[in-house]
Amino acid sequence: MQIKIFTPPRFTKQKLNINYLNNLTNKNWQYSVNGRSSIYHILKGLNIKKILIPVYICETVLEPLKKLKIEPIFYDIDIKDLNPSLESIEFLSKKFNIKALLVASMYGNPANLVEIEKFCKANNIFLIDDGAQSFGAKLDGRYVGTFGDAGFFSFSPGKPTAGHMGSFFWSKEDIQIKRTKHCLVHYFRWLDFYYNRYKIYDNTSKIVKKVVNLFSRLQLKLIDTINDDICEFEKEILGGILTNSFAFREKYYNEFLSLFKKNDYFRIVESKRGTPNRHKFILIFQNRGIAQFFLEYMDRCSIYASNGYKLLSDNLKELPNAKEIDGKVVELPIEENQERMEYLFKKVKEFEYKNS
Repeated sequence: MQIKIFTPPRFTKQKLNINYLNNLTNKNWQYSVNGRSSIYHILKGLNIKKILIPVYICETVLEPLKKLKIEPIFYDIDIKDLNPSLESIEFLSKKFNIKALLVASMYGNPANLVEIEKFCKANNIFLIDDGAQSFGAKLDGRYVGTFGDAGFFSFSPGKPTAGHMGSFFWSKEDIQIKRTKHCLVHYFRWLDFYYNRYKIYDNTSKIVKKVVNLFSRLQLKLIDTINDDICEFEKEILGGILTNSFAFREKYYNEFLSLFKKNDYFRIVESKRGTPNRHKFILIFQNRGIAQFFLEYMDRCSIYASNGYKLLSDNLKELPNAKEIDGKVVELPIEENQERMEYLFKKVKEFEYKNS
């Protein structure tokens, strides 16, 4: 069976129990509409002009910084797992007198949060633990997203918490938000997710799917939802996602690792520490040419595949590891469907690069 598009795992609806989440993590979580809104609320009350952020991360993290007129200083990654480089953080925080740091654990693999947290405490640096890609992963008995002085995780199709929208954040600072409600926006976002992800292969009219998608995107563009509260219908949806079981991910990841750990074209990103919550296969190719050829091959096989993130800076003089992996990263889906996974494994195994 061909894959065509990534479909998130099914879940059973369950009432969101925020008290359970608070007790589980020993934090007081607040809702926001997405990860970048969580960053905005966390940073809004801090009197800072600069912040250290990874150069390899989703570009949406720049949006709240632009709103708050905070200058991003980009730090390097660890070449092994694409997580933050402590060495780079130490060097650049001293060079630029940094008082705030955003650390993201990439692709479900915990970053070096224990050592980074110690460094930040010793140097009076406000640490934000970005668990958007790795919530559910653990390190030193603690959940990713709960280290430092503030943290968050979020819901979206390509994350371990695969939902339509939403985020939860906490902070040691007292954050008060004058809440707004735009439940129609949230509901169309859910419909877009439902029809164009969950139901992508059913017989629902293509026109309906396109209209829902267009209307959802238009609403998000025209309506400011940054202070929105959670809507009642979302409490059952997000509660179900948080209690979902993802054992299939580890099963297929281990199978993929066993099949392809030794190959001529790429290496597989593995976790260096803690208990990961991997939700994608992450491949780093020998060079850009092979990576691009592989993406084109996957497309011809109707398999969903994507590039890694575009680096957020062109100035890579002090970021050698980011420069080394730039354009070489490929993401492949892990789906809860044995037939699709077998098809993906088969096509990866058949891949041959012919340098023309």
